Amino acid sequence: MDLRGMRWLVLAAAFAAGCTQVDENPAWNPQVDYPDWTYDAPFYYRPTEDLQVAETIGQGIPVYYSRNDSFFIRHPGGCQVNGEPRVVVWSSSHQGKDWTKAGCFGVEQSHFLFKADADGPQWVRFVGPGQGISQVPPGMPHRIYVVDTKMPEIALTITPGPWTDEENKVPYVYRVGETVTLHWAVRDANLAAGTIKLGTCFAKFPHNLVWSQFPKPMPPTGSIKKVEIPPEAVRDGGMRFRMEAADRAGNVGMAMTEVLQIAGQAPPTQPIARPAAEGDLVHQTDGTEPSRPGWPMPGSLLRGGTSCVLNWIPDLASKYETIELQFTADNGRSWRTVATGLTPGWGVKWTVPSVSSKNCRLRLVALVKTDEKVMLAMTQEFTVDTIAPDTILGPQPIEPDGGK
Repeated sequence: MDLRGMRWLVLAAAFAAGCTQVDENPAWNPQVDYPDWTYDAPFYYRPTEDLQVAETIGQGIPVYYSRNDSFFIRHPGGCQVNGEPRVVVWSSSHQGKDWTKAGCFGVEQSHFLFKADADGPQWVRFVGPGQGISQVPPGMPHRIYVVDTKMPEIALTITPGPWTDEENKVPYVYRVGETVTLHWAVRDANLAAGTIKLGTCFAKFPHNLVWSQFPKPMPPTGSIKKVEIPPEAVRDGGMRFRMEAADRAGNVGMAMTEVLQIAGQAPPTQPIARPAAEGDLVHQTDGTEPSRPGWPMPGSLLRGGTSCVLNWIPDLASKYETIELQFTADNGRSWRTVATGLTPGWGVKWTVPSVSSKNCRLRLVALVKTDEKVMLAMTQEFTVDTIAPDTILGPQPIEPDGGK
């Protein structure tokens, strides 16, 4: 190396040594060393709504849940009064084994913004006027804030599975009327009771926007057998299942199956012409035996004013005492009851309302309470056509037009 290069090397080393700074007070802790008045501010933030008490433990210690690692702690006396000693916030993430000073309330401050380092329970204790002293070490909390930023984990599977190969390239084709089994497992340390819900929808727009919920909440682990593939899944592009669950902090987890591929119906066969009997229904079943006798098929045509017999009611209806058959002519905006007292295994006769509409549906509804209903099944849209009665019978002479 020449003299010029050596000179630049020495200058670079000296420059690097001169820029190195050493912390002269590495043990400085602002939360401990700052005086109380440094927490005063021109204004303070406060939440639009306080966290609600989820439960109480021990001798009335309130427990709160937060889905954010930062949350507001309400002043135990409402706000920090000017001229009074400051209320200090202490916290422990190890159930009181060690406590850390989080800070003080500023003058007239009503809510202290606390930030947790990790998920889990945060014991909070106040030190100041009227807060008392701990009689039993290591000190009991005045409040407990449980931080939970993770949504519930859900595993949802279906048997037979939606794929026939390990690479998930060849789909399994389901058949109308075939039954499947659903298995699930939900895991969360703070799972809220009664929030595990199972639903299903069809895959084709706009039917994929409407989810039909099973009537009761599900347990954290379980299975449902003999879930039948409905005929409506053929026309609406298949179907899928969804499970959702919530924890006590408000996090919502969700899991969905793949869209189930449903085999199409057989090609239409040439019908045999015969005179139509009064009250006959035109079903678009392509010559196959209907799996739900009397249940209108998608796109079928019913005559208004005729009598029909429904011989199909889902097995789930046996859990309820009062079952009603309801009809709509405006795609669900309004419903009317056309039959009551339905019982599984027994047919019911009902009369098609005298309307003309392509947006008709039927649904089976269970009455749980006077103001609560549970939908058990609903058809896809079908058509009702009503022939208007003749107002003039036979030939009638036409009067002269006023002598014109």
